[in-house]
Amino acid sequence: MILPAALYFWQIPHFMALAYLCRNDYLAGGYRMFSFADPTGRRTAWVSLRNCLYMLPLGLFAYNWGLTSEWFSFEASLLTLGLTIGALSFVLEPSPKTARRMFYGSLLYLPAFMSGLLLHRLPSEQKAHNLAENNELDGVLYGADLQDEERARQKRQDTKPSRVQSLPPVSYASVAPFPFLPVPIYES
Repeated sequence: MILPAALYFWQIPHFMALAYLCRNDYLAGGYRMFSFADPTGRRTAWVSLRNCLYMLPLGLFAYNWGLTSEWFSFEASLLTLGLTIGALSFVLEPSPKTARRMFYGSLLYLPAFMSGLLLHRLPSEQKAHNLAENNELDGVLYGADLQDEERARQKRQDTKPSRVQSLPPVSYASVAPFPFLPVPIYES
């Protein structure tokens, strides 16, 4: 959830700065962008700031969920705060200079955030230890044991041979987003 959220919320400030800088080029090319309807650039800047604020807790979430060390939450918060300050300067003074500064900041943000995520990730046994340490409800652990027993019983039942022959999956829905892929052919 951290990676998709970071990519999703990062792309809006990045693109809003770019759209503000290149709005005349987009207009000449026939593209109607959000920044075209905003001649002052204020709404474009506010959208950028809003999405920068959405990125602030991502480092804390990564630490709280046991994915990274506490250093990552600190570093990611500082990094996001830097991008947020760039967006705030774009809000206070919407100009090509502040938009360009925010754009360059967004170019630095994503590789630094992803590198920090890789550098500070915790090994699997450390994740398990942190999650067990943070878990204060014994009932949750008891419920997990019951679920494990239920899964083991279900797995034993699933391994029994079945007389019903399964049909191949329908592949049209899985191929729809990729029209360049050939449709699989299943033989009966």
